[in-house]
Amino acid sequence: MSTGGEIIKEFFDHYKIEYVFGNPGTTETTFLEAISHCTKTKYILALQESSAVGIAAGYAMVKEKPSIVNIHTYPGLANSICNMYNAYMSGIPLLVIAGQQDQRHLIHNPVLSGRLTTLAETATKYQYEVTRADDLSVALQRCYCQATLSPLGPTFLSIPLDILKEQSKENYFKDTKILQDTCVSNLQPLVEIISQTDKGKLAFIADYESGAKHSEETLNILAEHLDADIYAAPFHVQRVVDPSYKNFKGHLPEMSSDAHTILSKYQTIILLGEKIDTFFFTGMQVVPKELKLVQISAASKQLCFDYPCDLAIVGDVNETLKFLLKQINSTAKTYTKYERSTTAALEELYGEQSKVNLPIKMAYKILSSLDRTCPVVTEGSSEDSFIQKMTLELNFDKVYFSPRGGGLGWAMPISTGIALATQKHSICFVGDGGSMFGIHSIWSAAKYKIPVIFICFINNQYKILKNLWCMQMNSEVDKTNFIGLDFDDPALNLEGIASGFGAKTVQLNALAEIKEAMASALGHQGPTFILIPGE
Repeated sequence: MSTGGEIIKEFFDHYKIEYVFGNPGTTETTFLEAISHCTKTKYILALQESSAVGIAAGYAMVKEKPSIVNIHTYPGLANSICNMYNAYMSGIPLLVIAGQQDQRHLIHNPVLSGRLTTLAETATKYQYEVTRADDLSVALQRCYCQATLSPLGPTFLSIPLDILKEQSKENYFKDTKILQDTCVSNLQPLVEIISQTDKGKLAFIADYESGAKHSEETLNILAEHLDADIYAAPFHVQRVVDPSYKNFKGHLPEMSSDAHTILSKYQTIILLGEKIDTFFFTGMQVVPKELKLVQISAASKQLCFDYPCDLAIVGDVNETLKFLLKQINSTAKTYTKYERSTTAALEELYGEQSKVNLPIKMAYKILSSLDRTCPVVTEGSSEDSFIQKMTLELNFDKVYFSPRGGGLGWAMPISTGIALATQKHSICFVGDGGSMFGIHSIWSAAKYKIPVIFICFINNQYKILKNLWCMQMNSEVDKTNFIGLDFDDPALNLEGIASGFGAKTVQLNALAEIKEAMASALGHQGPTFILIPGE
């Protein structure tokens, strides 16, 4: 016989769970007591639930297995939903566990209770509330495994207080080997579509699933053989293609009409993954109706979902592309690389004598000084488009982009989780407004000595929203009366806030200060918060 708490311990020991990320409350005390007996599991405390989810998501992306998150019943789950939704839309595996009031008390709808599974439905792929200790081991293993099955994503488990004290004899776990490298047996319909496409009129669009399945090299070799272009889908979360590959045409625009214009040049598009995501509808749907559309995804629920497809293929993206190479009798083994932008060209665009403003020059000098294997995270600041272009042109290996779910508060905890997983510095670019949604993660980085460098652009306004306002209203920034987009009276003391959370802080005022500041930050085993003045 084992108590529910002992089953929790056995689960963590069996799956060799290194960390539980969380922010607990009263209904999690029995859960915490169970973890206290685990010798190989460490609790990573965050000061706010959404930050805990974000840190866990960054760790899961690097480790490629589910992270465990512990949050506090209904209020904590509500606080977590933003980054849970970001993780859900980004295909990141998490097992989110929340406490629930004692079942004998739920009849009275007490404080710290609620319909947790209903709340979690919009941000997780599966939800369950345990009602018997006999079901706990099955529920834990089910949620953990479901998080790893295509489409990857968060699952949610609610565990009432009394379950962890209840006795059970129905508890065991198995090492489940999951084989997901599936491929259809015959790709002849795809081969025929490709053969009917004129030379130079075929393109691949790689979504996040393509990157998660490590299909980059196979895709580049195939595209070279077919003389096809490659685009990264908007909001593709992580790197999906080698930016130095000659057929890579960059990121597909986030505005629907702009993407439509580009895709109109082609006869056939092969979408690798879930979707072609966009930010705004600007007059035309992304996919022209006359375009022949093929979609490949391991998750059948994603196929033919946004647009009618001429051909839908259920299968692992990388394995399907490998099989396609065989079907077209290709013996190609390599692809052509080239230097996307020379140092001289980049200096002309972003260097000290360029026409861009000082914050962009500073960002370029910081990025150009870094090892290209350094993970870079960027999120929704007014400088975001420049950062994305620079990381592409500088051939950075690991770049994590603005949150696919659209919620701010992603970049800072994600970069903290990535640095925890790699035990190497990650770099996070964020705006002063956006930083307020995830700044709690600085404290976790300080407490656990996680080496992360936050670079914050200070302009005391939601500048990107002003630009979007003017785009939608066809107006000019200096002639517009903005409502609710300034926070300059009083201005945020971000240096004081970051320092208070435990970061080493640096205020940059000149390009000449960057070399020393970065050397100091890269030598610090903990968080550094660098402030760049905006313009």
